[in-house]
Amino acid sequence: MGNWTKWWAEQSLFSKIFPAVFFLLYWAALYALGSLHADHVQVGLIALALAYGGRTPRAILVFLLPLLMTVIIYDSMRFYADYLRGPIHVSEPYLFDKRFFGIRTADGVLTPNEYWQKHLYPALDLITGFAYLAFVAIFVFTISYFRFFCGPAIGRRAPAAAWSFFWTNMLGYTTYYWYAAAPPWYVAMYGLGPARMDTPANPAGTARFDQMLGTHFFTSFYGRAADVFGAIPSLHVSYPLIAAYFAFRFKRVRTFTTLFYLLMCFSAVYLNHHYVLDVLWGSTYALVICALLDYYYSRAQLSSPRSI
Repeated sequence: MGNWTKWWAEQSLFSKIFPAVFFLLYWAALYALGSLHADHVQVGLIALALAYGGRTPRAILVFLLPLLMTVIIYDSMRFYADYLRGPIHVSEPYLFDKRFFGIRTADGVLTPNEYWQKHLYPALDLITGFAYLAFVAIFVFTISYFRFFCGPAIGRRAPAAAWSFFWTNMLGYTTYYWYAAAPPWYVAMYGLGPARMDTPANPAGTARFDQMLGTHFFTSFYGRAADVFGAIPSLHVSYPLIAAYFAFRFKRVRTFTTLFYLLMCFSAVYLNHHYVLDVLWGSTYALVICALLDYYYSRAQLSSPRSI
C-alpha cells in the first residue's frame, strides 16, 4: 500500500483524472447512441484497474495502449463507415485471384477459396477456427513477452511491435474506404453483381468451428462486425506477421511465430474470409510499418540508452 501511495502522489493531476473522465465520456456516448454493451464496460473497467493499479499495472496499460486505441477506433467505424466508403469492388479481387492463383480442376479454374470450399475437413475446420479465435491473444502474449520478459535491451524496443499493430490497423482501416472490397464468402452467396449494402456480416467458414463445438464465438463476433466490405487488406495475417518480424529482430520464438503466420494465411483462405490478394496486401502493410517503427525505435535506443 505504501508503494501505491507514493506512486499516486507522484502522478500529475492529468494522469489522475484523465482515464476516469475518458471512459465515463466514452460510455456515455455509446449509451446515447444506443450501442453500449457489456464488453465495452468490461474493457473499460480493466483499463481503469490498470491505470489506477500502481506503477507496474500502468506500465502494462501504456504498453498495450495502441491495442486499446485500435479496438475503440474499430468499434466506432460502424457509425460512420457507410458515409466514407467509396465504390465497393466485388469482382476485381475475385478475378485477380482466379487469374494469378487459380487452380485448374474438373469444374474449371477455381480460386483457392473455391477450391478449399470443395475440400473441407473437420480437422482443418478445428485448427483454422482455433487460429482465428486466438490470433489476437497470441499476438498480445508474444509482444508482452518481448516487453516484459526478454531483458531491457529488447524491452525498450518492444513498443515498436505494439505501435506497428496500431499503424497497420490505421492503414488497413483507411483502405476499407478508398478500396472497399467484398470478401469471398460474399461472392459465394451473392455473386459478382453490384454490392448489396444491406448484407449482414457472416462468419463464413468459422461457423463450422462453432457447429463442431456447440459454441457461438464466431456467430456472435461477426454479428457485430463494423464493416462487411473490409476484406482488403487481411489484418488477420498482419498481426502474426508483425509478431514474426520482431521475433526475428529480437531472436526469440521465431519458429512459433513463423508457423503461426503461415497457418493464419492458410486459415484466411480456407475459411473463405480472404483472397490471396488480401493476404499479400495485409502482409505488405505489416512489413512496411514494422520496418519503419523498428528503425525509429532502434535509433531512439542508440541515442538515449536507459534501463526500463
